[in-house]
Amino acid sequence: MTTFIKLWISLVLILIVGFLMWFPSEQEIKGCMTTSMFDVELCPKSKNYVPLSQISRNMQNALILTEDSSFYQHNGFDEEGIQRCFEKLKEKMRIVCGGSTITQQLAKNMFLSRNKNFIRKGVEALITFKLEQTLTKREILEKYLNVVQFGKNIFGIKAAAQFYFKKHPSQLTVNESAFLAMVLPNPEKYSQSFFRKDLTRFARKRVNRIIKNMYRFGRIDAGSYSNASGSVDSFLKSGQAAPPRPPEHEESLSKDDLNEMDEPDTDNED
Repeated sequence: MTTFIKLWISLVLILIVGFLMWFPSEQEIKGCMTTSMFDVELCPKSKNYVPLSQISRNMQNALILTEDSSFYQHNGFDEEGIQRCFEKLKEKMRIVCGGSTITQQLAKNMFLSRNKNFIRKGVEALITFKLEQTLTKREILEKYLNVVQFGKNIFGIKAAAQFYFKKHPSQLTVNESAFLAMVLPNPEKYSQSFFRKDLTRFARKRVNRIIKNMYRFGRIDAGSYSNASGSVDSFLKSGQAAPPRPPEHEESLSKDDLNEMDEPDTDNED
């Protein structure tokens, strides 16, 4: 065996050992940590962490129907989503689709970066499997809601409910929940409807669709559906959502900039 081959094998072994030492343990997944992507504190014991039992069912249902409708049925991976991603990969010859399930997105948010490459997607898959083996579905959903980004420097459902609607997550209405679910693909961009106190065409279409799906799949009754649908154009103006002074980059947006937000990005957010 040549010296080169020995060095190569040694390097591979070092990388494997290093990866195994880095790979999250059950204790890390269940305990307190600072996330890799946005340096968000994720700790069940912290004052900013909200148990799932204290998060509005409207919010839970809006999120699942929007982000991952088969969340409670799959094992962390959406086969149809993977197939669509593969087709896009063949078409564009680059990774353009992100985590298609809530578990995959949680894996990315907790332990990975925003980089899109085959190695990261492979590691994401391994962590997704680990999360599904370690946590219950309710625990996965709870952690996701406590770490996901809802706007510029707004992470977790407690911060989002307070910032946008001045209330606790347990009090979120159908409209408010649909709005928060709507912003998730691109929170800093889609949250602009809040600052202008009026939904863009794209935002209005998405919010209406989310509310319709909540009724269609039995998450809300006919009365709630009628009330929510009838107030889509007014709930941001009702006074419940009184925003603080917008961040500097948002305050400087022109009318033309805001009109561009009427349509979604062509590539999915990772």
